Amino acid sequence: MTDEAHPLKAFMSDAEIAALEDQTPPRSWPFEPYLRICNAEAENLLDLLMDDVCAEWAASFERKPSINRQQAFIDCGSVILANLMRAKCSRWPTTIGMRRGKGALNRERRYRPDCMKAALFITVQDWLMKSGDVEKVKSGFNLPGYSQTSRFGLTEKGVLELEAEDWTFADFKVDRGRETIRLKDDKDRLCGYGDTPETMTMRARLDEINAKLGATEIGTTRPLNIHDKEPDYKGRKVRLYRVFNRDSFDHGGRFYGGWWQNVKSNVRPAITIDGQHTVEADFRGFNPAAILAEAGQLVPEDPYSPIVGANAPKELRDHAKATLAAYLNSKSGTTEEPGDFDSAKWGMTAEDFRAKVLNAFPMVPAMLGTEKGMKLQRLESDLAEAIMLHFVRQGHAILPIHDAFVVQAHLERELVQVMKDTFKARLGQIPHVKVTRSYALR
Repeated sequence: MTDEAHPLKAFMSDAEIAALEDQTPPRSWPFEPYLRICNAEAENLLDLLMDDVCAEWAASFERKPSINRQQAFIDCGSVILANLMRAKCSRWPTTIGMRRGKGALNRERRYRPDCMKAALFITVQDWLMKSGDVEKVKSGFNLPGYSQTSRFGLTEKGVLELEAEDWTFADFKVDRGRETIRLKDDKDRLCGYGDTPETMTMRARLDEINAKLGATEIGTTRPLNIHDKEPDYKGRKVRLYRVFNRDSFDHGGRFYGGWWQNVKSNVRPAITIDGQHTVEADFRGFNPAAILAEAGQLVPEDPYSPIVGANAPKELRDHAKATLAAYLNSKSGTTEEPGDFDSAKWGMTAEDFRAKVLNAFPMVPAMLGTEKGMKLQRLESDLAEAIMLHFVRQGHAILPIHDAFVVQAHLERELVQVMKDTFKARLGQIPHVKVTRSYALR
């Protein structure tokens, strides 16, 4: 499955490691409808299994389904099995979350291939479970304020038939056909929408950015190991998509999908672009900087300093960041942040600190309950789009991490200037930008 050395091998035997209780939490990945296998041997095993399952399904009808209908069945099953096979490449116990309700599947129709009709998708799930190759690990549920999709995994039989433990992330690929402009409703579920000139323009611009990323070698100065990756890391994917929230294109819009967004922050200085060392630049305190600029107030070097003062300990600054973000995103206008606040250490209660946050930004109380945080994400993502297009149109790849960007080292000065100019053009002030250089350049 992988050639990474187990971190305990230096201290324990293979038998001792195998006997240890699994300490990693069970995780689930969302179903990727455009995933396919790009390893001929693995693809052959999958085709053989799906041919058998499809034959059993077709034999259950008095009148055999059409060739096109059978092919759609096979195509649906192949994507399901590819998702479950890729999940076996993770060091974490990983399942795949898949919808079982026609309503939810129809709502997400825009984000799936044409063959993946709701009724057929559910039917294929049932027959893969009936064949003994797939199991439903957990049933889905929908409770007030909390829901979960059904979780699926390969059975031992399925793992053996597909030789699933032999494959790596490199054996899988996501096709370009997936929707890059995505909208979620107020329950964080993908939902349909009608195209407008705005969405078509955003999609065209993102295609331009993705074309450059797809033609660029984005690597690292050393191989990544399990400690470098976040649990949602699924291989070296580079194709970006934007996600808008709460059933509105005024909310959110951040860019997701790049593998560099799913590695630990201390790994990013090891990123290379076409073999060259890189730098990362990010806006210091984007949210407070933006609301201060919108109010016509001077943006300090550390935009959180109105709360905690200059040169505050990182822990207290993190409390300020979490609390302000929680207020800006709160639907009710209240928050329980900061969590784990040490009143004795800071000489105030958490309630006192929350009041301190609101006093430092007197414009915020009027924003409570207005979903200002989501609107700021739309602003942030629009600035990110403009910054990326500047470099892409000059032939340079640029990697977004929300309000931060990674470029080749020789572009550092230009990146900082473009970030400042783009922010000023929208908000009238020059923000402060922090630069982190590649390890080799320090």
